[in-house]
Amino acid sequence: MTKEEFLENIKGKFQFYYDLKDQPDIVPFPIDFYAHFYQANEKYFGLKSFNIWRMTHDEHCFVKYYENVSKDDVNNMIESLKSGINYLVEPNEDHMKTFVTGVFFTENRPLESLEKYIEKFKYCKVYKFYLQGWCDIRLILIDLSSRKVYTNKAGKEVQKFYQHLVEDNNK
Repeated sequence: MTKEEFLENIKGKFQFYYDLKDQPDIVPFPIDFYAHFYQANEKYFGLKSFNIWRMTHDEHCFVKYYENVSKDDVNNMIESLKSGINYLVEPNEDHMKTFVTGVFFTENRPLESLEKYIEKFKYCKVYKFYLQGWCDIRLILIDLSSRKVYTNKAGKEVQKFYQHLVEDNNK
């Protein structure tokens, strides 16, 4: 599977639930695409103006291809995502959680130490003792050559989605 085939497939899957947008200024290097997901849930009594509770969920996803992904590339993305949280997350009483996701994909096998580095990475920012929600950084490493997907703990819940993308392209 080539870079172009994978990008076409992943963009096609993302556009059903995400808004594909222009690259924001928080990432100082070019990315292949940026996608934003927003969901709001609420419970009201009788009329919508009598709102009992409301909560919002966001995900900001940055997808980048690397011929050979290195630890420096991963660290550059991590630092960009950490600094971008201040611009991407709007904590308030309705905010529940936001995921900021960095997706790396490569056609060449990454080093085993890099796979372990991504699996051990953890970052969570809490707003007002969770009263205004939290933000986690997800890291996803996709090895197109071996069709494997590596994630950190926060990314485990979406690992199957990315694994299906890799398997769909190889049928």
